[in-house]
Amino acid sequence: MAIKQWLNYAFLLVLLILATVFSLLKWSDTYSNTHPLRTHFLTEPNKNVLKVDYILRNKKRYDSFIFGSSRVGSINPLHIHNGHYYNMTYSEGLPQEHLLNIKLFLEKDIKIKNLLIGLDDFSYKVSFKKHQHQGLTKADYRATHTPYYSYLRQLYLRFPLGEDRHHIIKKIKGVQGWYLDVSKQYENYKKAEAKFYRKVYETKAHLKSPKFLEPTLYSGHYMKETLQSIREIVDTCKSHKIKCIFFINPIHHTTYKYTDIAQLNKFKEELAKITPYYDFALPSLITQDNSYWIETSHYTLEVGDMILDTIFKERKINNFGKFIPLTKENN
Repeated sequence: MAIKQWLNYAFLLVLLILATVFSLLKWSDTYSNTHPLRTHFLTEPNKNVLKVDYILRNKKRYDSFIFGSSRVGSINPLHIHNGHYYNMTYSEGLPQEHLLNIKLFLEKDIKIKNLLIGLDDFSYKVSFKKHQHQGLTKADYRATHTPYYSYLRQLYLRFPLGEDRHHIIKKIKGVQGWYLDVSKQYENYKKAEAKFYRKVYETKAHLKSPKFLEPTLYSGHYMKETLQSIREIVDTCKSHKIKCIFFINPIHHTTYKYTDIAQLNKFKEELAKITPYYDFALPSLITQDNSYWIETSHYTLEVGDMILDTIFKERKINNFGKFIPLTKENN
């Protein structure tokens, strides 16, 4: 009897220890890879995982998607009228990650009508494999078909350093409640731009800010893998009768000045062998005017509307953007 009672106590103790450890691990999920937004994060959450989960829980709410890095966050999906769009923008979004998410959505019976996919001057410079070992950029376990326990094991107890906790918590609190819902999200973006755009972006302090002297640069060479993923996206869209439009995001003139143009042009050349696209990564009055930029990486909502007008309304704005058809051998 004593042995049986001891075993019961031991069993309860083990359960208590496991529950405590699990609770600590959940709390330490800094990037919100396994639960909704909370206020203890030290940095921005993993938007890829949060948004994938949101779409899987709202399968019939959207039939069209914008994919891309944080830069396409300035493209308002409510301004596109050939479908119900959701902006999947996430940090350093790569074509390989977009492909995984598109396939996952189709596997989960989400009907996709349109895709608008933004590419960057770093799309072929950032390692997809490295992304999968970082809490901020790691793809959802369902998209990579990773066992959940393995996914958890790789995530926890990774605290970012070097950021002011109070400031970040305040920032995260500010986005809760509207962060995932697209109508609320862009309603807030619109209010923010109306409040700050003319007051801030056109001030002398902004236009002459030292931040515009610092280019946003990446290094690396993953062009083969990137192009293969784009090719698979195109093939997937054809087989599922999805209308897919690619474009390359505009590049601020300071970043463009220090970019490896030969490598960028090679990427554009190879891309044209796979799919037609819109090229906004060219020097223009828009890329040279700081009032259209937050810094040398991200453009404003006004530029996002210019991109949409060029693609969907065929408007030419100060020679901003150029349509690139498939190369002849692929027509």
